[in-house]
Amino acid sequence: MLRYKVYIVSFFNIYFVYRSICFGQELFTMQETDHPDTKSVSKWGVLIAALLGGFMVILNNSLMNVALPYFMELFQITAVEGQWIVTAFALGMAIVMPLTSYLSKRFGPKKIFLIGTFIFFAGSLAGPFSWNFTSIIFFRLLQGFGGGLIMPLTMMLIFKHFPKNERGLALGIWGVAAMVAPTIGPTLGGILLEFFSWEMLFYINVPTAFIAAGAAVYFLQKDSEPIMLRFDWLGFLFISFGLVAAMVGIDFLQSYPGDLWVYGIIAAGVAGILLFIWQELRSDEPLLNIRILKNAVFSGSLIVISFSVMAMFSVLLLVPILIQDIYGYSPLYAGFALFPQAISMGIAMTIGGRVLDKKGPYIVIMFGVVTTTIATFAIGFSIGQVGIMVLIVCLIFQGIGNGLINTPASTAGLNALKEEHVPAGSAFNNVSRQLIKVICIVFLSIFFEYRRGAHLTANDWTVAGERAVQDSYLLVASLLVASIILVFYLRKRW
Repeated sequence: MLRYKVYIVSFFNIYFVYRSICFGQELFTMQETDHPDTKSVSKWGVLIAALLGGFMVILNNSLMNVALPYFMELFQITAVEGQWIVTAFALGMAIVMPLTSYLSKRFGPKKIFLIGTFIFFAGSLAGPFSWNFTSIIFFRLLQGFGGGLIMPLTMMLIFKHFPKNERGLALGIWGVAAMVAPTIGPTLGGILLEFFSWEMLFYINVPTAFIAAGAAVYFLQKDSEPIMLRFDWLGFLFISFGLVAAMVGIDFLQSYPGDLWVYGIIAAGVAGILLFIWQELRSDEPLLNIRILKNAVFSGSLIVISFSVMAMFSVLLLVPILIQDIYGYSPLYAGFALFPQAISMGIAMTIGGRVLDKKGPYIVIMFGVVTTTIATFAIGFSIGQVGIMVLIVCLIFQGIGNGLINTPASTAGLNALKEEHVPAGSAFNNVSRQLIKVICIVFLSIFFEYRRGAHLTANDWTVAGERAVQDSYLLVASLLVASIILVFYLRKRW
């Protein structure tokens, strides 16, 4: 029976991607008529390949969130152990992301994109055959390795093939995958668990990865001559150890908040990252060019993006807790409650990219951070006072604001770099997202549990939970105020 379910889902995946490729061919024809230049002919195909690769990876990143309670029961594990199903994927991505700048120069972006897709495909195909909890963690790590190669390359390819005055629109379309997929993921995960089985959480990636590879072969241009570079082994060891130790230590804070050895792991991770910075600054051929952080526009944009990621993952963490754990609804209901926000975010990204190309980043990003901050305050104050429908409306406005921040800020930051520094900037962009995501989820989880314990009176778990979610949202909203100040500071530099 499962085999037929795989065929059904595969058919819909294949049909969707087939229509995307047909759309790309139409764009090719339009561009060929208007602009006979070969570079302009290929850019929309590159965008489609990048969109498919990015959507596939990010959707898989959030697909497992709603399935954690199921895996806890299946493998008889604790909530902390279950969290590693999500964390393993993030770790795999973080380890290989710093390599993409070097690998794309040394072997070519098309080859690395295809290798990453193959590794992701292998992890997805093997995942359903997991025989215990350890094996499923290994296959999730393998998926993360593939995804870590793909994600930075998607942004790099877009910047390579699109001129500056079109990058906002192109990255806005790509951003639909980058920001909407995490919101769609829980909805799709809930549907697959409700009507199929947990194996489908892996199998759904198989046809998508296969066709994403086909799109890359068909659309991406042949790699140019490789650049012979020396591999910085010391830098790679420092950054791998630093990121893994920091992320693992931060993840352990949920279970062992008072233990000194956890802070020791985090300190070791920070030390590894500092040693990596020292090594890269003294190297003639650095693995990742740290010096681009001196660019105030790029660094400021990274911080603005971090605020945007924090706002988004506060929703992905707190809203399912509110709807499932506190109000007792199903994962499917929680997924559908988040879906309208995903739609509004996707529309806002495309509009924001267009406005960026025509008016510059300041207007669109400032409107985005103000809208996101106000909507987050509104969510915080309304929880426990209004129904689910009003909460969904507030989430829609927050999605609009967030969609106007992330893609324009990414585009403005990367536009401020020289062309040869874009691969390193793309890697920084993606690594910072992974770190902020882990930090945000862990600290909000700890804060939520702390506030729920403080509000707990007469065993009224519902009221205590509502107030804890409210306090968490108000904390996030207060932090978002800093993004308004930062955007105002960057207005002249942009």
